[in-house]
Amino acid sequence: MPRIIVSIGGGHVTEIHKTVLQIQKALLAAFVNTDVVIADLDKTLKTGERTYTNKDYDFEQVLSRLTDSAGSDVWEAILVCGKYALFDPKINELAQLKVFLDSDGDRRLIDLIQRNGAKDPGTLAELIQEYMGGLRPEMHKYIEPTRAHADLIMPSSTDSVGSAIVVDSIVKIVQDSKGGISHTTKLFPHLDFQAESLDIEKEKYYDLS
Repeated sequence: MPRIIVSIGGGHVTEIHKTVLQIQKALLAAFVNTDVVIADLDKTLKTGERTYTNKDYDFEQVLSRLTDSAGSDVWEAILVCGKYALFDPKINELAQLKVFLDSDGDRRLIDLIQRNGAKDPGTLAELIQEYMGGLRPEMHKYIEPTRAHADLIMPSSTDSVGSAIVVDSIVKIVQDSKGGISHTTKLFPHLDFQAESLDIEKEKYYDLS
């Protein structure tokens, strides 16, 4: 049975995993006899002192899942997610759709502080130090350049409409590849890429590279 691979990356604190869970739920509702697997690159973070580079992650572990030739009785979608999801050239070559969740530096820092509940000066100082000394240079040197590999670029504040755009793109890929999917539900009738009336709305959520 066919396999569709979608990579979803982005900067720190950009709700990558929340978006991926929304996409997984939507795909399971949209397709019949489908297995939707999440390959979380962030879960391969190596133990020990962080280098704030790609060397902190085990790309081979994810690649082995993507290239597993074991047969399946159902159509399969693999959602590769994580900050470095668009970094590895081998993964990029395998992925039929690559998505980058975008956010500016100020927004990432504010979200980092809010997520960690930094209320006392000591904790706030530690977070700012980690951001300035590790996360910020990592973003500029390693993660942000992967934006160039993306097919879809969406703001990190994306809501269900953003996830629906990704799902609609996957539906198009399946249809174009004639992947043997005979039954789908029209999950997002308002997101028809052929409808001219949606051009303005779509531009608010993503750019096509």
